[in-house]
This record gives sequence, structure tokens and C-alpha cells, in this order.
Amino acid sequence: MIETTIEAVAARLRRYLMVDICRDIGEHDGMLMRGVPGAIEHYLAVGRSAIEIIAQAMIAGGKSEVVSVLDLPCGGGRVTRHLVKFLPEAAIHVAELDKRNEDFVVRTFGATPIAAAADFSKGPLRTFDLVFVGSLLTHLPANRFAAALRWFMAALALDGLLVVTTHGRRGDYCERTINRHIDPALWDAVGRSRDETGFGYVETERNAAGSYGFSLATPSWVLRLVENEPTCRVLGFHEAAWSDHQDALILQRRPVAGPYV
Repeated sequence: MIETTIEAVAARLRRYLMVDICRDIGEHDGMLMRGVPGAIEHYLAVGRSAIEIIAQAMIAGGKSEVVSVLDLPCGGGRVTRHLVKFLPEAAIHVAELDKRNEDFVVRTFGATPIAAAADFSKGPLRTFDLVFVGSLLTHLPANRFAAALRWFMAALALDGLLVVTTHGRRGDYCERTINRHIDPALWDAVGRSRDETGFGYVETERNAAGSYGFSLATPSWVLRLVENEPTCRVLGFHEAAWSDHQDALILQRRPVAGPYV
């Protein structure tokens, strides 16, 4: 009997859920809410949520084997530590602006660092079977958001899968009622722009790559960025899929034109 993709991915998930996930946290990892009760459990749950989305993407794309992975930005390995257990046979590649965090991930999880232009002005040097982009586009203005998304699509090997997260309706709710990272008046302006154009943004700082802040996008605005890209198919758009917070867009590099298979 030929094993189906669903059976293969389910078996992979069962094996993953039986292994221990590394709890070593780099000293520069800002994603761990140090001093808050339950912080490490939440930290690990966010990474596990990413694996759940990736498993869904693999099933939707009919892909049970992955040879190469890119986790960008990898941060301090919040997702990488799970990827090495879920896809133990894959070569894991990472990139991160904060080289202290990148170095920790490379040392701790055996990942390979890659060079990637911070402003995505230069195309990727190679392609991958799976690309995970957690909470990057959520911090970029519209032009850099679009440029980054094009870069990640170009980084996909044939049949490769892209999982990229964005801020949508749930992210808006969380910012207004829970997180409050941004002055409410400024966030109201972001919301009005989202309502009028499909995209809103507020800058909080500038770095070597340019403007950095918080973005808010409707599903339709995000999908318009990819609907005219003939090399990729949209496998799904899942609201609040990542840790009950960020939306997840799933793409596969498989041309829309061609014969039936």
C-alpha cells in the first residue's frame, strides 16, 4: 500500500510530539518574556504552532519530504528548535539581523547561516523546499512588505512551500486590547488606512534596512500581491493560525499554467 501524504505527515507529527524540545534560550532572545510565569511554556507553544501550520501546508501541497529549509528571521530559534525535530533529515538554514541570535541558533541547533540582503534588494542565492517567515512582514511598510514577499517566492524550489505570517483582524484586536505596543491614536490611524486601502503601517524605528514598525493588512490586500505571480499557487490563508495571533499565508511554487497531472 502506498502511504498517502496525510499518513506520512501524521506519522512525522507523532514522532515529533514524542521528542523533547530544547529549552536553552540565548541571552539576547527577546521573544522569551523573562520573569513572567509560564513564559517558557508560551515560548515553546509558539514554535509548536508553527509546526502545525507547516504540517497543514505539507498536506495541502502533497509534500511529505523536505530536504532543505529556510527559517528567516530565525530570531533566537523559537521555531528552529522545533524544525530540527519535525524535519530531522532536512538541512536547516537560517538568517537573522541580530547576529548574536543567529550565532546562537547555528551553534545550538546545527543550522547553516545564509546571506540575505536586509532590504531584499538582491535575489536569493539558492532555493529551498520549505521557507518559514514568522513575524517579519508584520513589521514592514508596504513597499518592503511586497519586496520581501517576492524574495521569498523566488527562494522556493519547485513544489517548495512558503509559510509567511501577517497581522490581520486578530492582530488588530490583540494590539487594541492586549499588547498595546503602539500609542492608541497612532494605531487608530493604522486601522483607518487598513480600512481604506487594505494596508496600514506605523513606523517605530529606522535601521540599516530602512523603516521598521507594525503593519496591518487585509487578506485581500495580501493576496493581490501574489495573484498575478504565475509560478506560485495559493494553498491557503488562515486567520490567526500562528499562536492564535498572526495570519498565515501558504504558497507553493507550482506554475498555474500547464497540463493536468
